[in-house]
Amino acid sequence: MLLFMPRAHALGVNQWANMRTLLRKVANGLYFQGPDHWTNNPDAGLNFQSIDRALEFVRTYKLEGIEVAFAFRNSSGVTTASVEKLEVKYAEA
Repeated sequence: MLLFMPRAHALGVNQWANMRTLLRKVANGLYFQGPDHWTNNPDAGLNFQSIDRALEFVRTYKLEGIEVAFAFRNSSGVTTASVEKLEVKYAEA
């Protein structure tokens, strides 16, 4: 746990706790909510809570045309990253 404290402190614990990790369809911008359920509301999307969990879900269910999205509470903005780029970064680490 001590290994993560400096990073959490640098990012701000509240900001880190408020981040949601989502899956988003690139083609239409809908967020994964559950099996065969997608929503246009990031607040209603399933929070995978970590990049690792989101990427594992994509691999397990062989999802295509998906990106990882990061949404923050009290913010209307959503930041996205391609699954391919995230997988490359994790493979290099």
